[in-house]
Amino acid sequence: MKRLIIFLTGTFLFFSFITSSVAEIDWEISSDFKTDSAPLDMASSLDGKLIFTLTKGKVHIHSNDGKLKGTIEVNPDMDNISVSGLALAGIETKIYLSSTKSRTVQEISYAFIVQINTKNSPFLGKEDAQVEIVVFSEFQCPHCSRLGPLFEQILENNPETVKIAYKNFPIRGHNNAKPAAQAALAAHEQGKFWEYHDELYANMHQLSAKKYLEIAENLGLDLEKFKKDQASPAVIKHLQMDLQDAQQAGVRGTPTIFINGRKLKQRNLVSVQKLIDEELERLGKE
Repeated sequence: MKRLIIFLTGTFLFFSFITSSVAEIDWEISSDFKTDSAPLDMASSLDGKLIFTLTKGKVHIHSNDGKLKGTIEVNPDMDNISVSGLALAGIETKIYLSSTKSRTVQEISYAFIVQINTKNSPFLGKEDAQVEIVVFSEFQCPHCSRLGPLFEQILENNPETVKIAYKNFPIRGHNNAKPAAQAALAAHEQGKFWEYHDELYANMHQLSAKKYLEIAENLGLDLEKFKKDQASPAVIKHLQMDLQDAQQAGVRGTPTIFINGRKLKQRNLVSVQKLIDEELERLGKE
């Protein structure tokens, strides 16, 4: 050991520095925003559209341009956050929190409550009902065609408190979905949307321009008005607004159902009634 020390003390150490070119960085602050207390941790959604900031007892969700979209109350012990979820891939959106203090991990599923314009949309039930169910649907969708009995049971169980509104969302590749929607809206102009709606589903494998006229005639519609309304500016605008509202609500397929702006996950009577009851309880406390 002594020999090693003597050797080191008698040695000159030379350091050489290697230099290389460094690329310049073009950067800018895209946005900034403030939270109500010091951030403990941050995460981003997989698509980069949302930013999640964890503060003591809260998760703040911002859009990537800095606008606050919502806040979730969480356990104050949580000090780490990560997220998963990609809407385009149909992956459920979840937040994962952990606490170094209590050594616990929590999984939180979340969804934004959306505002959907249903003015002039066909509906069943009471117009001023406390709970509004909005269904985005189309006439070549087999799953949509089987919703009738569910809606009948919902209205039977909630005759005074529920309204069901219909919005069109014709899917690309379903060539008859858009003209069928226009035909149904033309029938709506004569107060026969739901009767026409039922006939379209009963004949969903034979949809054609001839079938649309046949159904209209069987329902006793004014055929000249019906033919004119099918391609009228009012009907085209109605359909475009439905598509725009679907996009804003994050609709990706049919049927997609919202209950007072909350997206329904399971299309069965128990799940629907649970959300209806939760909304009635919430509204009763306000």
